[in-house]
Amino acid sequence: MADFEIATRFNAPADVVWSYVNWAGMPRLTEGGFFTSADFPEGPEIRPGALRRVTTPDGSAFIEQLVEEVSNRIHVCRYTLVDTGPFPLTDYSGIVVVTPAGDGCCLKFGHRATLVDVSEEEWRSSWLSIENQVFDFIRQKVECS
Repeated sequence: MADFEIATRFNAPADVVWSYVNWAGMPRLTEGGFFTSADFPEGPEIRPGALRRVTTPDGSAFIEQLVEEVSNRIHVCRYTLVDTGPFPLTDYSGIVVVTPAGDGCCLKFGHRATLVDVSEEEWRSSWLSIENQVFDFIRQKVECS
């Protein structure tokens, strides 16, 4: 079982950061290069059960299913992977949380999964590398504009 969380603070309003990481915002992240496309096979409606297909630079894809998205003072998106694609895991559940913090906000990514034929250390290293790239990309977009 792998259960990881990572968070960072941004000098930007929560709503601005949320626009990159909410369910509909994933296509904006493709500009960062860690994903090449993100589309919605059943349409863009945001509702529990909605699907999002994300393609990686090597051409493989994984499919996420929205469990819940709440956008109030604290923004939360919960999802599962219904097709893990190239990733060595099963029973994946993820969470994205954006919390206002004065003039800025904090962004948290977290997930829980059962690993398949990979050590926790290997998976943690790969996962943290991608999430830190996402943090850097968003920071560049929201703090330099």
